[in-house]
Amino acid sequence: MSKAFKSITGTGTVKYDNSGAQNLINYLQGINTSNVDNTLSNMTTAANSMSQNLANTLGNYTFNVDGSDAARQRAENATYQAYVDKLTPQFQNQTSDLATSLQNKGLPVGSEAYSRAMSDLQSSQNDALNQAAYQSVLNGQDAFTQSLANQIDVGNYTATANQNYINLLQSLLNGSLSEYDKQMDIYAAANNIAANNYASKQQAANNQLALTNSLISGVSRLFGSK
Repeated sequence: MSKAFKSITGTGTVKYDNSGAQNLINYLQGINTSNVDNTLSNMTTAANSMSQNLANTLGNYTFNVDGSDAARQRAENATYQAYVDKLTPQFQNQTSDLATSLQNKGLPVGSEAYSRAMSDLQSSQNDALNQAAYQSVLNGQDAFTQSLANQIDVGNYTATANQNYINLLQSLLNGSLSEYDKQMDIYAAANNIAANNYASKQQAANNQLALTNSLISGVSRLFGSK
């Protein structure tokens, strides 16, 4: 193509303003992401460490809440024993006092009246023990239910506290760039520049072709009219 021909058709150059994308790349390259990267590294290290002991961690969390029948029985037995520990010294005092009272009344040990009085006292004490056994079942079940609820609450509180701590870390990281985020943004901006450059060259070529075709058509019409 001659210089004269080029001067007539022009270059067809099209330019896109890539300054915004380039400024973004320059800005991103200047961001120090070490704090965010270190925080994420600590969190992933902790997650890796916890995952290595995942089976034991989940097992302890599940089975520390003991809802077995044996646990209920232990609660009832503990409640009953508390009643017995309280009643035993009372029974001993009652027996001793009654024996002294009977002897002071001239009723010797082994006499019918003495034996009947002691039998009545023992019957009364046995009734008290039976009532304690019945009450221990009720109170023991209540204690077991409350203990179970407390264990569940502790587990839920621990899980919630841990999640809140993680949420706090994530909220503090919100809006901050990691090195990965920065490189992805740089890549996107660079791609935008590359796309603009390609579109510019493509449009320039299309413009050049259109100008050339227009010139050829005009020349053809010029010579065809003679």
